[in-house]
Amino acid sequence: MKLVAIMPVRNEDWVLGLSARAALMWCDDLVILNHASETQAFFAVSEEFRGRVPGFTVETPEWQEMRHRQALLEWARDRGATHIAIVDADEILTGNLLHSIRGYVERLAPGQILQLPGYNLRGSINRYHANGVWGDRIFSFAFKDDKRANWQGDGFHHREPFGFPNSPFMPVPQGQGGILHLWGANERRLIAKHALYKMTERLRWPNKPVMEIDHLYSLAIYPQASVGTRLTCQWRYAETCPTWWEPYRDLMHYLNLGAEPWQEAECQRLWLEHGAARFAGLDLFGVVKMSRGAA
Repeated sequence: MKLVAIMPVRNEDWVLGLSARAALMWCDDLVILNHASETQAFFAVSEEFRGRVPGFTVETPEWQEMRHRQALLEWARDRGATHIAIVDADEILTGNLLHSIRGYVERLAPGQILQLPGYNLRGSINRYHANGVWGDRIFSFAFKDDKRANWQGDGFHHREPFGFPNSPFMPVPQGQGGILHLWGANERRLIAKHALYKMTERLRWPNKPVMEIDHLYSLAIYPQASVGTRLTCQWRYAETCPTWWEPYRDLMHYLNLGAEPWQEAECQRLWLEHGAARFAGLDLFGVVKMSRGAA
């Protein structure tokens, strides 16, 4: 088995030094797509793990998630991958699974996809959402390569490849490890990221209802955004297990939660380029005003 992890990256120096090294504890190679950014952590990791971390740069600033994932898949295949792991730059396998994860991947039958519990961290690296839309999550993590597998279209947030059954294989129960998602470990970054999602969707799909876009990404910021749905509007949290972080203790200095989110400057750029009217009706959480004094 050759297990190759694929990771899209844009300005992820705040976490990549940690997450890339953590991934290299269980995968054979880590293929990185560096999207329109100067990510110094990539160069450091590539030098440290010479030959195991090939990287490719896409200069165009437009986020084309499906194209990026497809390019990563093709590069992994070029390196002889038999199995593909899907990892974002802000995701880390819980340490208690380091010794078992390759066995789970190797057990995958054709057409199966390994799914693991996902823990959306909130406010720190030591607590996660325990209920609602952000709790009890499942992340698709790895699959045995299939020539039919591909990513296509211009959509967002489609983690699983298209083209084959994707029958789930879920060997790890909720609460016993999985994927630590640093998505909300810093509130400022979380807010800026979801403001940028709103602006990007407004530009990409101008006919999509503004209220639909606004509601979708407000779910991450306001508990009350769930009112009127089947989702709870009272968030509860649980603490991460110490063993989930223990194997990474010597790598934690690579994590900089307080780094300035690049999404703030990008929101500011789009606001100035396209004008306020283009984003009317979107709650941008004050990001544009916070970002270098825009009105």
